[in-house]
Amino acid sequence: MNLQSDIGVVWDESGKDYSGFVKKLVVLRGRAEDAKSEDEMFDGHMAIGRVLYELHLFKDALVSFKRSCELQLENFRPHFRAGNCLYNLGKCGEGKEEFLLALEAAQSGGNHSSYLVPQIHVNLGISLEGEGMALSACGHYIGAITLCPTHFKAMKLLGRALFGVGEYKAAEKALEEAIFLKSAYADAHRDLWSTLHVIGEDERAIQELQKAIDLKPGHIDALYNLGGLYMDMGRYQRASEMYTKVLAVLPNHWRAQRNKAVALLGANEVKEAKKTLKEAFKMTNRVELHDAIAHMKQMQKKPAKGKDFVVVEPSNFKMLKKLSLDVLLQ
Repeated sequence: MNLQSDIGVVWDESGKDYSGFVKKLVVLRGRAEDAKSEDEMFDGHMAIGRVLYELHLFKDALVSFKRSCELQLENFRPHFRAGNCLYNLGKCGEGKEEFLLALEAAQSGGNHSSYLVPQIHVNLGISLEGEGMALSACGHYIGAITLCPTHFKAMKLLGRALFGVGEYKAAEKALEEAIFLKSAYADAHRDLWSTLHVIGEDERAIQELQKAIDLKPGHIDALYNLGGLYMDMGRYQRASEMYTKVLAVLPNHWRAQRNKAVALLGANEVKEAKKTLKEAFKMTNRVELHDAIAHMKQMQKKPAKGKDFVVVEPSNFKMLKKLSLDVLLQ
């Protein structure tokens, strides 16, 4: 059943091409239903679902996996894949239920299914985090690590979840262990900076963000957060450089443009700050920009506290420092 070669990855659902795709999909599902045995029907629907999932057609893939669940209720695989689809569709609660069914089926399925149990724990943990249940998620990440001690992604996710519940020292330990298991893990270095920053170890936090950037030069989160960290530390010129790098990768990042203006003002480059803020206005007209302009005007009326710089209080600006959440494991 070759579906992938006949269809594209991105569809306009109102177009004729998508209508043609749907017709082909109906034919393929009909063939699966006409198979000689339930096992063959199951395999056919699973194959269709996998291709659709890879193409990010999650709603269509879900239909196939749900049909596979009906054909083999005790099989963990379609429940697991249905859970992934539901999560990607933003239905964390329903995805969680499918992962629970997958976990129950896999645990009772003997050794042949044990290889997937850690991954089910991980995806179940991600779903729980999506519902704001970070502490429960920690339990499933630990479950994955217990079964597979070298599961560096589970270790990294555990660190992030522990950070979310305020267990900063434990988070630091888990993230360091994730990096030990996989040293070239940019996202783990990126997450570790948050913990180090909270516990006051900013110099180490800078090192971790820099490692993330070295591993992944276009790492938007790491570049942006390093800019924010430099702002907090009063290193405005370095902050400006980081925001410039963000904008080189993502030119329409208005928050980076705004924060660059604030950093330039902190470095007493008033003319460039004004110019940069005007560029931010071209991107968006959000209230934060009006606040920034008012603050810049106020700062211009005050004498500088030194010959070469103006002190800017970063808390006057709503700088984005939150971590980007994974949807599914990368």
